[in-house]
Amino acid sequence: MRERIFRDASRTCSFERLAEELDRRGAPWFDKVFELEEEFGGLVRRGAHPKTPSLALGLYQLICLDLDSPTEEEPTDDSALISLKWPTARLTFTDDLLLHVGLYTMEGDLYMSEAGWMFWYIPALDRVDLLSASVSTFLERIALEDDVRREMREYAATFFVADEGPAIAQALALPILEEASDALVSHWMGPNILISRLPQASAPDTCRTRIVSRTVEDLLSAARVVAKKHPEARATVETHLPGGRERHDALQREGVAING
Repeated sequence: MRERIFRDASRTCSFERLAEELDRRGAPWFDKVFELEEEFGGLVRRGAHPKTPSLALGLYQLICLDLDSPTEEEPTDDSALISLKWPTARLTFTDDLLLHVGLYTMEGDLYMSEAGWMFWYIPALDRVDLLSASVSTFLERIALEDDVRREMREYAATFFVADEGPAIAQALALPILEEASDALVSHWMGPNILISRLPQASAPDTCRTRIVSRTVEDLLSAARVVAKKHPEARATVETHLPGGRERHDALQREGVAING
């Protein structure tokens, strides 16, 4: 059973206190970070240990969890995200400044841009994912993906670096999920399949298509739409997740090129 998300009022603060904390650390004032603190600060989902929640939102909550690390990295670091004086970091791809505003799973940290875009950095993989254009859409996406994992026994995803989510949705008559979609991210869903249009952090104008299906045949129906328009498109399959190996092998039999 998944832990519920709730708000811990002791782990959020006022506008004035947040401004003091940012000033003390020499961090920029992003209006969207103040909005996050006011609307969602203190949201948490417990993890294996109180100090390691599986979800935590709000810069002040990170301070309460003693995660306001003072360490800095050398500017020559070639990682995807360069940590400056906490809570500030620089996104290497675009040189944009981000603020550390949360945790998502035990593996990753949440950052926010001045525009309010939500980024997820996974240090072990040195990977940055652009999750959504707002906090509210990010939370809706979490709820959606929780439901998919609960309802679909085999939930391994297949990715194509091709912007064909809308075409698949049209071909399969799938409705868009308005609450979980925004200017950056879109999701369409039917009884047996979820299609997502996901931007890449390194190039937000370049989108990937993600397919999560209840059965292999549902996946193939969507993959054929991509292959028809992009015969050279290569698929990446989450073979480590339930159903991944079966989907990998089925795509190969279909003649789809596979990464890895």
